[in-house]
Amino acid sequence: MRKFFHENKLGLSTIGIIVGLPLILASALSFMYSTGEENSDLIQFSYDLFGDWAFWIIIPGLLMLIIGSYFVYDFYRKMKEFRSLMTIESKAKFIKNLDRIEFLAWRLHPNYERVVIEKKKKYKIR
Repeated sequence: MRKFFHENKLGLSTIGIIVGLPLILASALSFMYSTGEENSDLIQFSYDLFGDWAFWIIIPGLLMLIIGSYFVYDFYRKMKEFRSLMTIESKAKFIKNLDRIEFLAWRLHPNYERVVIEKKKKYKIR
């Protein structure tokens, strides 16, 4: 299970954003519902969908959006750093940064670990 989450972290985070954002928007529209007044169709639909549960729906929506956004941002930040470290052509600089490169590869995806192994073979590093 842990391996599944590690390998699919980016996709799951994106799904969290895709699901969280509509939940937030629909819940916020449901808050705008007022009895006795003319409501737009969208506000009426949101209220019919969530009713008085809008407050309890907006909380998981916010959590999914915040956590998903953080993981997507973190993934791309690490990816940028990994790519910049992998473009190093000097063997000495590569060895100097090897701990960080291996850590980033481990955190990103198993495919990146294979890229590091190939680069280590190229430089004949154990």
